Amino acid sequence: MPGVSVVIPTWNGLELLQEFLPSVLKACHCYTENGNPVQVIIVDDASIDATGEWLLSQGFRPAAGGQPRPSSPGGSSLHLDLIKNETNAGFGVSCNRGFRLAAHRLVLLLNNDVRISPVAIGELARHFDDREVFAVHCQVFDMVIGRLIGAGTLARFSRGFIRVHQSYVSTDSCPKSGIPFYSAFAGGGAAMFDRTTFETLGGFDELLSPYYWEDVELSYRAWKRGYKVLYEPAAIAKHRISSTISKLDRSAVRIIQQRNRLIFHWVHLHDPLLLGSHLIWLILLAVTAPIRLQPWFLISVFKAIAALPGVLRRRGQERQAAKVTDRAVFSIFDQLRNDPGIFQYDRYRELLDRGVAPTISALSTDD
Repeated sequence: MPGVSVVIPTWNGLELLQEFLPSVLKACHCYTENGNPVQVIIVDDASIDATGEWLLSQGFRPAAGGQPRPSSPGGSSLHLDLIKNETNAGFGVSCNRGFRLAAHRLVLLLNNDVRISPVAIGELARHFDDREVFAVHCQVFDMVIGRLIGAGTLARFSRGFIRVHQSYVSTDSCPKSGIPFYSAFAGGGAAMFDRTTFETLGGFDELLSPYYWEDVELSYRAWKRGYKVLYEPAAIAKHRISSTISKLDRSAVRIIQQRNRLIFHWVHLHDPLLLGSHLIWLILLAVTAPIRLQPWFLISVFKAIAALPGVLRRRGQERQAAKVTDRAVFSIFDQLRNDPGIFQYDRYRELLDRGVAPTISALSTDD
C-alpha cells in the first residue's frame, strides 16, 4: 500500500486534538503494521491556546525550514510534523500548506474534531490504483446522536443552482448497475486525496477564504477536468459538527457561506443556458430577499460582486482547463440516481422510514 500523509488543520483546538487525535494515531499505527509509511501533519493556524506546546509534548516536531523531517532508513514508519502559521489564514490556505509539505502521494485530510475507524486509511487508499480517482471520502456520522451525516452525494442543476447535497446509500457493496460509488464532492473533514492531482488542480481556491465551499469547488473542478470523486462506506468517521465554526459569529458565517456559493457558480457554470437560469434566479432571490426576511443575502451578493476581478480570472482559467461540460457531469449522477440499488434522500427521516439508515457499529465508542 502507498504511503499516506494525514493533514489536520486546527485553530484554537487544543481540547479537540486531545480528544480526537488518539483515534487518528491508532488508525495510522494500524496502517503502518505492514510497513506502510504514514506522516501526520498538524497545521496550527495561529492558535492562541497551548496547541503547539501540547503537540510538541506528544512527539510532534516543527517542520524545519518549511520541510517535513525526512524518513530515516530502518526508522519509525510514523512521522509527526507540526506547521504553525504566523497569522490566521483560514481553512483552505492551511490545507494547501499542509499538502505542500506532505511527503506521500496520498493525503488524508481531517478536521480536528473527527474520529476515524482503525481500518479507514486502508479502505480509502485502495481506490487510488485508478489514477483517475482524485478523492475518496468516508461515511460520516454525528458522534453525539449517531446519525448519518456524510454519505454519497449526487449533483444536479435545479432552480438556477448546482445542488450537491442530495445524498444516497446502498444496501449492497456496489450499485446494481456496476457504476462506482461516485460522489459530487469529498468533504474536507474526512477524505483522502491524490496529492499529485491536487497540485495539478491548484489546491483549494484561496478566493474562498477563510472557509466554506472549498471542498465542493475543488471536487467540481476535478470532475470537470475528467477526474473522479468516490464514496467509501467502509471507511467510518465520527464528527462533532462545526466545533470550530460554532465559535464564530453565525450571521457573518452565513454571509461568507452564501458569498462563496455564488463565487463557485460564477467560476464554474460555463453552460450558457444554465448560467442564464442562474442569473435570473439570483436576481429574483436578491429582489425578494427583504420580503423573505433575508437581508443578509444581499450582503453576500455584494461581497461576491466585490470579488469579481478574481472570479473572472479564475473563470477564464477553468473554461480553458475543463474537459467535461456541466451537463456531462450532471449526467454521471443521473445514471447513479437511476440505479435500482441506490436509495437517494434529502432528509435523514427518509432513511429511517425505509429502514435503511446505516449504523456506526464499525466504530466503537472507545476509538
